[in-house]
Amino acid sequence: MFKKVTLYTNKLNEMKGFYEYQLGFRIIEEDESSFMLAIGESQLIFRQTIRPAFYHFAFNIPGNQFSLAKGWANSKVELNRQEGMDEIYYANFDADAFYFEDPAGNIVEFLGRRNTDRMGNFTVDSLLNISEVSITTPHVAEVGKRIEDMEIPVRGYKGIDPNSLNFLGRGAAFILLTPPKRTWYFSKRKSEVHPLSIELMDGRQIDIDEEGNYGTAIPENPLSDGLEEMEFSGAAMLKTDEVWAVAKGMADRANERPNAVDTRFGIASGCKIFTAVAVAQLVEEGKLSFDDVLSDLLPEEFPDYPATIHQLLTHTSGIPDYFDEAVMDDYEELWQEFPMYRMKSTRDFLPLFKDKPMMFEPGEKFQYNNAGFIVLGLVVEKLTGKPFTEVIEERIFQRAGMERSGYFQMDRLPAETATGYIDEDAGWRTNQYSLPIKGGADGGAYVTATDMAAFWEALLNHKLLSEKMTRTMFTTHASDGEDDYGYGVWIETTGDAVRKYHVMGYDPGVSFHSGYYPADGSILTVLSNESAGAGAVVQLIEEAKSK
Repeated sequence: MFKKVTLYTNKLNEMKGFYEYQLGFRIIEEDESSFMLAIGESQLIFRQTIRPAFYHFAFNIPGNQFSLAKGWANSKVELNRQEGMDEIYYANFDADAFYFEDPAGNIVEFLGRRNTDRMGNFTVDSLLNISEVSITTPHVAEVGKRIEDMEIPVRGYKGIDPNSLNFLGRGAAFILLTPPKRTWYFSKRKSEVHPLSIELMDGRQIDIDEEGNYGTAIPENPLSDGLEEMEFSGAAMLKTDEVWAVAKGMADRANERPNAVDTRFGIASGCKIFTAVAVAQLVEEGKLSFDDVLSDLLPEEFPDYPATIHQLLTHTSGIPDYFDEAVMDDYEELWQEFPMYRMKSTRDFLPLFKDKPMMFEPGEKFQYNNAGFIVLGLVVEKLTGKPFTEVIEERIFQRAGMERSGYFQMDRLPAETATGYIDEDAGWRTNQYSLPIKGGADGGAYVTATDMAAFWEALLNHKLLSEKMTRTMFTTHASDGEDDYGYGVWIETTGDAVRKYHVMGYDPGVSFHSGYYPADGSILTVLSNESAGAGAVVQLIEEAKSK
């Protein structure tokens, strides 16, 4: 029944820390004044207010995991007790329950439904949905009638009792309607009147104002409303003076683990900018020049490729590509001859292109080229004496504070990483056999939206490169006829002004966009664990930004 419940608190930061870090709940949307938690099929929002507020609410969990859930909770919080007991069986609901309080004093109840089982240990992903939400109002009869008019029945045969606790709903979802000053079970707290909003699965809405009246709907963020209508799986973050972030869809469909705002996603070619930064750092250190020629730098591997570092960075080198997007449309074809599970290092890609002829004379034209960045990765490895991925993690991720990013093997992904999914006629399948097992110089890193914002800020604040070299990266060096290109970064202009500097990446089960907008200093990142979708979300947010 419950899709979304909005409650209020004057302890927003404390509450966020409690639910995200102490309990491990997943935040799927946040801004400066609110955050949203994933509760199985439901969503729980806490919104900032000046006035202290507390509520009672309950979460449904599988009945066979009740003892596991209680042990999980008891290791993190102190359970409430009633007459010496810290749990109770409700025969009328065929459910077991335990209670605890959060930093705002909310009375949180876990209800183990004995008719629902789920295999495995208890985790936050075991939460089924919001089970109960309390409404405290001095107008119990009036509010109760409005709820009954929505075809939500009163449990029992006596109707609404203005002086007692009333259950409205059916099955495993109820609104608890009560007058003020009623002592909550498993608590010494007495019920108080506070505003709240309830959105049901079918779109019906119940809104209660500060006096307990049946009120007017609370306006939502227009970006959130727009995303509600889109079939998007991933995370998005818009950072201006404030931060807005949202996540939708499943990071793991098999285990019903939702995406969160801090989930790691693959970004495909979006990380070519990391390669460009590493090359520019070596130029600043005097170990390399943009005019250096590939056949001089790597004579054993490329004796007949007279392209420069500048041309490799700008897709104008003409060297053969292992995946030529102009003539190939199925990335997975590559792994029929060269198994993807063998692609663990930069050199593993060499057999795919190194013995092929040049496509055109260096500098002749722009043609997007993945192999050019593989070659740049080899140059970085030769000059640093380290594997390419280690160089990026040390010189960029660590310096920029990108604590959750990395080049992870697909068969060894860390926790809180989204699995990529490919949509086919027969249904969804994962992308684990569609991509190189480990990313490298041309793509394949995993990042979070927060880490991408940290990267742009570190780059723009000259923590990664000098101011002069940063300008060089952001200078137009080539064009595909529509958009301009710097070093590892696309440049979109409107008239004589730069509208945005941005990067993007698309692979089977991956779509990604991230950019910096000079006009207002904002940073926008959209990550998806599907093959498409990020671009449409970028368009939605950019349109909202321009209004």
